[in-house]
Amino acid sequence: MSTIISIPAEYGYVLASIMASTFVNQYHGTLVGIERKSANVPYPNAYATHAEATSDIKKYRFNCAQRAHQNFLEHFPTFIAASAIAGLKYPVATAVMGAVWNVGRIVFARGYINSTQEQKGAGRYKGAWYLLAELGLLGTACYTAYQMIM
Repeated sequence: MSTIISIPAEYGYVLASIMASTFVNQYHGTLVGIERKSANVPYPNAYATHAEATSDIKKYRFNCAQRAHQNFLEHFPTFIAASAIAGLKYPVATAVMGAVWNVGRIVFARGYINSTQEQKGAGRYKGAWYLLAELGLLGTACYTAYQMIM
């Protein structure tokens, strides 16, 4: 049995949301670069040592920026795939969830970087609501796939 896929007129919003996420990725990378320079952590070191980060807030902030970016990259493929699939049937809802996800990722990074050593990165929870959008995208993508199979 064949399935014909027609791209809805509103799919452009989904593509805009996905493209916006690439700028969020660049923003994360820029934050890492700024914090790396401020902390004076040379390449190719991915992180400052635990001892350095414990005693120097700049090095701690660099580690948090680096970790926020890594976390973004861990979730990025899921976001792109789920958005591309879910948008085939639910383009407007997908684009809205994508916008929420993008804003949440920025808030997550800023909160993480602005945490103190005592907070142990807890500022990231300010943007953790991006996960609700991600779960919504995953559920919608799974349902879209199910509809195409049945």
